[in-house]
Amino acid sequence: MSGMRHDNRGAANGEATMGFTQRLAAWMEPRWVRHAREDFDRNPAEGWIGIDAWTGAIFTGALKDQLPPKHRLRSGRWRAIGRVDGLDDVLFMARDGRVAWVHMTWQKETDARWPESQIFNSLNEARPGLKDYVAARYPDE
Repeated sequence: MSGMRHDNRGAANGEATMGFTQRLAAWMEPRWVRHAREDFDRNPAEGWIGIDAWTGAIFTGALKDQLPPKHRLRSGRWRAIGRVDGLDDVLFMARDGRVAWVHMTWQKETDARWPESQIFNSLNEARPGLKDYVAARYPDE
């Protein structure tokens, strides 16, 4: 499941096949996010995959749209760095190194319990929990 599927830096890495919006997303992506996303893509948690800058921007925007005012993730600046392949679970990272998995609802929520999420102090701390989460939520995957 690992390996760069979409590298957004330089024509030698596929830029020639990227559309304008994908190149723009890669260009606008903060360096710390790019590094976190690429590091996760090289070594994803079991059951998770890395994402490209464009997909990360889409998920980051969707999270901002879904969070109700009192949700625990509302106060942070979270950026998407990975996901469970083909499902609604996305891994976000804050600049301070905390990570959170979020089960996206794809609608504006009003109840602070949704979207469902869990915050970890670091990616290393999160890895066992991410693996267990996927195994429990998707036992047949």
